[in-house]
Amino acid sequence: MTEYKKNILVSGGDGFIGSHLVEALSNLDYEIFVIDNNITSIPRNTNLNNVKHIKSSIEFLDLNEIPEIDIIFHLASIASPLVYKNDFNNVYGPNVLGTMKLIELSERDHARLIYSSTSEVYGMLSNEYINENQGIKEDSIARIHLLTERSIYASSKRMGEELIYHFKQRGGDAVNIRFFNVYGHGMDVVNTGYGRVIPNFINGILNEGKITIFGNGNQIRSFLWIDDAIEALITVMNYQGVLPDAVNLGNNEPISINDLAKILIILLNKKCSIIYEKIDRDDPLWRKPNIDLAEKLFNWKPKVSLIKGLQELIGGSKTKYPTNLFYLIDLLCNERCSKCSHWKYGKCKEVHDMKLIYNFINEIETLEEVCFVGG
Repeated sequence: MTEYKKNILVSGGDGFIGSHLVEALSNLDYEIFVIDNNITSIPRNTNLNNVKHIKSSIEFLDLNEIPEIDIIFHLASIASPLVYKNDFNNVYGPNVLGTMKLIELSERDHARLIYSSTSEVYGMLSNEYINENQGIKEDSIARIHLLTERSIYASSKRMGEELIYHFKQRGGDAVNIRFFNVYGHGMDVVNTGYGRVIPNFINGILNEGKITIFGNGNQIRSFLWIDDAIEALITVMNYQGVLPDAVNLGNNEPISINDLAKILIILLNKKCSIIYEKIDRDDPLWRKPNIDLAEKLFNWKPKVSLIKGLQELIGGSKTKYPTNLFYLIDLLCNERCSKCSHWKYGKCKEVHDMKLIYNFINEIETLEEVCFVGG
């Protein structure tokens, strides 16, 4: 008897998160249907026999062309402010009209629907409003600015969440996934702009010798490595219980934007200046997830630290850029450069404590204090 293969639909399957998810699912031998209009992406995973591509905006998808589906991942949406500020349909269409379309498909086939939302729905929450050690919980009260250049993105995501919530009230099998700053290989380095901090910084350090920080750089972010995000999505897909209304997926390892910039400059071993510009008034100043619910329900938590993720991103086997991580490690092990001796890199093979790294970074008042002899 032939084993039944699940059919999985991935909207936005050619995008950053979507393409990684499709690759992982294809290795699990599912039949996968990728829906993407390729506005900011190109078709990926086209060589895989169990992946079918349909070029379409999700809100205009003809459901009559779609076979019976078991699982729906709704990842379609423009995430770059550089793009969605110019045309609000790029976020309103997939997150509102597209979500309605996929709810219709889920109802038709009794398929599980996993909607990719964002930490942006929490708005301007800061450690003044919630317990800093606990982080932002799923039931934290959002604090938002209305009618701004950026508000269309968060508002569309919140509307998508409302549609999913009310679908669940009618008996639908669905969940809102609130991602916190996913990063990794395959990020768009063309449509960067405001709000795409890691590709912005890497591009600026390597190609321009300068980076731009909006505001004073003290705003806090948390970054989730792409492999951890994909593992979480597949875990949610396979979960046998009743899904929650919403769940945070992120790394509860906060870092300031200033510290992130310093770490990347050190790892890339490049001279770089920092330019500070005016911050958008609705740019969140503090963003750290509480992931207790994901740990409790799905037995999931991130495995890759920020330092290890950045090392893989800029110095791993998939990139051509050398890493300066061992120089940084040696500094933490009291092998600090006296501006006249070579680095004794390779002494340590692991980053022992992230707090040590941040403590060291905070001691650097200017980047010129760090001497890269032999780097």
